[in-house]
Amino acid sequence: MTGGYRADIAAYEDRARKRRAVMLGAGVGSVIGVAILAGLGLWHALFGDMPRVNSLEEVWTTNRAASLEVVDATGATLALRGPRYARRVPVDDLPAHVLQAFLAVEDARFFEHGGVDIWAVIRAVSENVLAGRTVQGGSTITQQLVKNVYLSPEQTLRRKIQEMVLAFQLDRKLTKSQILEVYLNRIYFGQNAYGIAAASWRFFSKRPQDLTLAEAALLAGLPKAPGRLAQDITAPATIQRRDVVLQRMVVAGFITQSLANAAAAEPVRPVFTPTPSEGELAYAIDMAAQEISRLTKPVAPDRVVRLTIDARMQALAVQAVQEIIGEGQAGADQAALIAMDRQGRILALVGGRAYGVSQFNRATQARRQPGSTFKPFVYAAALESGMTPNTIRVDRPVRFGNWRPRNFGGGYSGAMSLNAALTRSVNTIAVQLASEVGIDRLVLTAGRLGIDSPLPRNLTIALGSGEVTLMDLTRAYGTLANDGVRIDPFLIEQIDTTRGTVAFHRQTRAPVQAYEPLRARQMTAMLADVISFGTGRRARLADGREAAGKTGTSQNFRDAWFIGYTADIICGVWVGNDAGRPMSGVTGGTLPAAIWSQFMNGAHEGLPLSPLPTLDELDRPDARTIATFYESLADLFAAAGGSELAPLGATARPAVTAPPPPPAASPAGPATARPPGQSGSTPEPAWGARPPDVIGAR
Repeated sequence: MTGGYRADIAAYEDRARKRRAVMLGAGVGSVIGVAILAGLGLWHALFGDMPRVNSLEEVWTTNRAASLEVVDATGATLALRGPRYARRVPVDDLPAHVLQAFLAVEDARFFEHGGVDIWAVIRAVSENVLAGRTVQGGSTITQQLVKNVYLSPEQTLRRKIQEMVLAFQLDRKLTKSQILEVYLNRIYFGQNAYGIAAASWRFFSKRPQDLTLAEAALLAGLPKAPGRLAQDITAPATIQRRDVVLQRMVVAGFITQSLANAAAAEPVRPVFTPTPSEGELAYAIDMAAQEISRLTKPVAPDRVVRLTIDARMQALAVQAVQEIIGEGQAGADQAALIAMDRQGRILALVGGRAYGVSQFNRATQARRQPGSTFKPFVYAAALESGMTPNTIRVDRPVRFGNWRPRNFGGGYSGAMSLNAALTRSVNTIAVQLASEVGIDRLVLTAGRLGIDSPLPRNLTIALGSGEVTLMDLTRAYGTLANDGVRIDPFLIEQIDTTRGTVAFHRQTRAPVQAYEPLRARQMTAMLADVISFGTGRRARLADGREAAGKTGTSQNFRDAWFIGYTADIICGVWVGNDAGRPMSGVTGGTLPAAIWSQFMNGAHEGLPLSPLPTLDELDRPDARTIATFYESLADLFAAAGGSELAPLGATARPAVTAPPPPPAASPAGPATARPPGQSGSTPEPAWGARPPDVIGAR
């Protein structure tokens, strides 16, 4: 009897088939999943951190050390910090033999492959396997560029795979000419030279367009081992490498064997161009670097900074400071100088006697007591309040609380005009004027003119008890020189990159009239009398060139200043010691005036004589003005009983007695260092204590 159909068995077998199918599917799925995960893991391991090729600008700038090439207004290099990145040279500007030398030795099939030369890789692997060591590389120019721009120098399979992938991407992103151009302008040749133009100038003092075949072949051989081959380009190893390049050019069909032989026979004649020494210009370069770091828009690393510095004037400034100060002249170990034009361009900057000894910039960072160089701001505020240069005040004993200010040489001279008082640098009248106009008005006037430093709020400010920088004082005098238009000094004119792109350009600002023009010219005329007849006579310039300025000396001869200007240049000089140690009788009319005069005489060579305004031109009084003047003089006689008044008439150019000679200089020890920010000057006095008497000394 044959068995019949069993439904239960069929159902069981059907379920079994389904279970097997599910298990098989799960197994296959697991294998696929594992394979996918493994593939993803491998991809992440190989390419997870691989950068992307985004733009040509990125290829130019990424992974470059920051450099700062400083040039003057003519484009001449003044100094260089960091690697030397020469100016971009387009490949179309290079001779054929220069391009062919690099192509022959690095990548003869450059224009034929897609970023990676597969045949070169296969050939290199075969050669290395047969030799049992690495004897040949297969990297293309594109791969070398990728390695320099995007990747670390590690020698691993992972990095090599990334290099090849990125080379394919770069070849699709840029043209062959762009790749070759970036490569030639970025590659390192040794001796701190990056790019074909930098190497040509460094080793042969010529443009790459002027390289001979032999010179081009020599340079093309350096990137293989720049640290070794570039040390001496006349060494046998370097010459041998040059000859290898020449033979590669023959094999590639670029030149004939006879040309190669002729080039190989050519002697190597290096003409090294050293990097210019910064010298004392380093103070200005430090200042420029700080300004760049404060720019809101980041600047590419290959920076070419055009400074406002005039190289000739900078040399004159350094010479004047170093010659006149010498080794502790009259107990003065340090000096600073800053010069600018009426547009605010800083033409010369000396931050100290020797940058190699101290990098502290005393022209911009040191805050010191200005002494009588602050007085012009007192007189400027007085003119704003309605006085004139012919207004009469009396030089006499005065008391303000417990303070009795005294004049530098002692004694009193009686009634005189404001012009005469400023010419003589009379302390008592300066304090009287400050009391009359008010401290708030005086501080506001000084601030408008350019004094940004915080100032004390008491009458000693009239004699320079505050602490200011040389930059502040020079800028404020510049505003007076500029007919009351405020000067904002600047050092950087423009920042370019080595590729010729402009990263920063100073925008012309709208002029700010900080002080009334007529009164500014009156102040200039009064300050011109200081040099012609007063305490600044040692600052007189040659050939009758007119100048205006003021001397200043802080208490105990700790600081000595001369700030002045012509129609063309504003210049400030400070002399002193970092530790605030008193000098040997140095006043503003001695060493600072001598430095100022020597620099300004040299700086004005070749410039036409330009007159400054005079009080006779600016203030021709009518009958009413004369009557008012004598009425004020009579009132002063009546108020004082006539006992303390000297018979001085109101004159724009009074006779002035010579200042007393300074004490004999005594030898001084070496300067002691002082942390930036300490002025070493007398602290601001409390009104309950006795303030200094003659901090406004000449």
